Amino acid sequence: MFAVKAIYDGNNFKFAEPLAIKGNYEVVITFTNPIEKNQENILQYFNTWDKDDVDCIAEIIKERENFSLNRDEI
Repeated sequence: MFAVKAIYDGNNFKFAEPLAIKGNYEVVITFTNPIEKNQENILQYFNTWDKDDVDCIAEIIKERENFSLNRDEI
């Protein structure tokens, strides 16, 4: 079994890294988390950053998801 990360834009898959396999394979596709509209601009650079950069950005986005939730001043 071989797992790869990719972004699906509604039409195509954009793989995080080039696929290192050849031949025909049966695949299972799992859609894990929807990408918010404001994340799309950042993730267009998905293939230009290394895994640590992508993980760091994803963590920041996750931390800020509920930033203004229940805040009166906002």
